[in-house]
Amino acid sequence: MALPISSSKPAPDIAVSGWGAITVRVAWTLAALRVRIRPEVLQDTREHVILCLPPSTSLTRAEDLATKFTIELMARAQRRQISNHWTADYTMPLSHRWRRALDEGLRPLAQAVLRHHYNYGRPLDMLTNKLEVDRITLEQVRGGIRESVRRVALEDGLPLDTWAPDRLDKLIARIAAHSIHRCPPLHEVAEGCHAELAARCPRLDRTQRLVRSGVLTSDDLVAPSWGARPRHVQRIVGVQLHPDARQHLKALTSEMPLSKHCVDGDLLVLDGEDLEEAGQALAVAAEVGRPEAKSMRGVVIEGPGRWSKLGLLGPLVEQVSEEVGRTPWGAVQGLGELPKVLPPPPSALPVWIASIGLSAVALLAGLAVMQPAPAPTESEFEVEFTPGRGGVWAAFDAAEEAYVFAIRSHGDELQIILSGQELSEKANFAVGDGGYRLHAVGESLLIGAAATPLDDLGPLIHAAKQSEAPLEHLERQLLAQVSRDSMSVGRRNDGSNP
Repeated sequence: MALPISSSKPAPDIAVSGWGAITVRVAWTLAALRVRIRPEVLQDTREHVILCLPPSTSLTRAEDLATKFTIELMARAQRRQISNHWTADYTMPLSHRWRRALDEGLRPLAQAVLRHHYNYGRPLDMLTNKLEVDRITLEQVRGGIRESVRRVALEDGLPLDTWAPDRLDKLIARIAAHSIHRCPPLHEVAEGCHAELAARCPRLDRTQRLVRSGVLTSDDLVAPSWGARPRHVQRIVGVQLHPDARQHLKALTSEMPLSKHCVDGDLLVLDGEDLEEAGQALAVAAEVGRPEAKSMRGVVIEGPGRWSKLGLLGPLVEQVSEEVGRTPWGAVQGLGELPKVLPPPPSALPVWIASIGLSAVALLAGLAVMQPAPAPTESEFEVEFTPGRGGVWAAFDAAEEAYVFAIRSHGDELQIILSGQELSEKANFAVGDGGYRLHAVGESLLIGAAATPLDDLGPLIHAAKQSEAPLEHLERQLLAQVSRDSMSVGRRNDGSNP
């Protein structure tokens, strides 16, 4: 009789088995990026890395990818591009043999350069005093390390002869951080044990240094008994802009009513919990041509992730960047096609022609009488509000020398559309007949014009947010700052005109 065979025990999740090593790698990378490592930053970044790692990932592979994921998250959080284009090299796993080849083949001085320059990230100029060697000798040693890596990689069928020195140095830095030893529990290392092994293992060495500097504690290196792998699920909308329309990305982001969004290159990622609101925001952008529908495409996806102060945590940004390429331009998969640009408003030319004709007739009939010019009105600013698209359209006329400001209220937020500090700001909303038109998604809109540039609106907005009626409070503050003779204000609230 056959005996029942029990299934093999599943491999432990790397979120649990590699918790300490991942924490060390994340903290070390943040320090190398000169990021202030506050507890919430460390926790959010570690959560991002764990969400991006499949449970079956090996420990050394998880550490290597933790560097990549941390660099990418910080670049998005700081709204900057990654300084090089070689992050795709992380798809190539590192080999234990490469690390052993360097450990066994390099002389003591080369070992010191590998440790201090490539592992710790110290420049060669700093090592001349520490190692008591001149810069030329250190350059030669670094060149020898590069050749050693090229040689061992060639044995594995990976020629690196065409790689630039900077790109090769990134690979060597990964190898220098690669640990091939079976390490004891890291919380024991943090408490001062296994000091002799730390001299040979990059993982233990970095653990000791981070603990001594106060960045980590032994408690940070122990996985929680429950919840090591987060279970958050997030829905997002990813919108890619055509290269010809990338100049609109900043404006599109600044006017986006959704408080949760992030930017990754030419990709705008929006919170997809309220698809109707996201769709309205994109439709408004397409209607005003900033950018046009034909220059946008996107997808709606759902997966592991969470919004934080650093942006969207998890692998969804990378996933949406892959899927959006299969969507035709002008549509968002899951939301449908985007609208075309609205036609321009009727031209005022016929009115002007009729006015000129009447004036000519009056002149010929002898009705024209020389009179003094009328006194100027208090303001030449006129605005007309039309509710629509989840907000309001504002059509206004303003003199060329007028400084126009516009602030919208959406939920608990006040957001500046026009700051009133530059004459050229309003040109983005010109419709071609001397007038202007803008759209604001939200409950209320405050818009006006001043004869002189306004001061920074930031402090006023901050103070207004503390009041029960922020927009009304801001209006009073603006009228107190600038005389009524030089400013006119229009405010739409719940569909009412000023």
